[in-house]
Amino acid sequence: MTRISIGQTALLPRPMRRRQRVPLRIRLRVAVAAALALGLMAAPAAATMYKWVDANGRVVYSDQPPPANVKSEIVNPPPPPANPNAARELEDQDAANKQKEKKRAEDAKAAEKAQQTVQRRREACANALGQLKALQANNENFFRFNDKGEKVYYNDEMRRQELGRQQEIVRENCAG
Repeated sequence: MTRISIGQTALLPRPMRRRQRVPLRIRLRVAVAAALALGLMAAPAAATMYKWVDANGRVVYSDQPPPANVKSEIVNPPPPPANPNAARELEDQDAANKQKEKKRAEDAKAAEKAQQTVQRRREACANALGQLKALQANNENFFRFNDKGEKVYYNDEMRRQELGRQQEIVRENCAG
């Protein structure tokens, strides 16, 4: 590799020279100047258009006002060209809105279902706690109805089984 002294860098081709940083102040000035130039270039596009008939009977359109002795009228510029993709964009937007509405409806349905599940669990918890309290009070005669509608009283074994079943329901449905 060849060593190059500082005085020789001006002789090197552009890619081999060390890149110099342009101060922020200068970059801002260049940006402001470019913005002003673009603004001045766009001004004629928004200029007022005049229409008049000259001495030869020809219709003249110009952005310069006509001579003082000529009757003129101000002409509005033509409207901007229509967006050729407007219909497609409208359809896409409608489809997106329908998709959002569908998702919103699904979310509302899921929230309602979750609320119903919570309510059912609360009711099951309250019922199971009431049954447990009744089963643990040994002085009560506990019974159920059979298929024929007759009372069947619980013996000690049936009471223990029902007590275990109700405790399982409490574990599943009662939070905390």
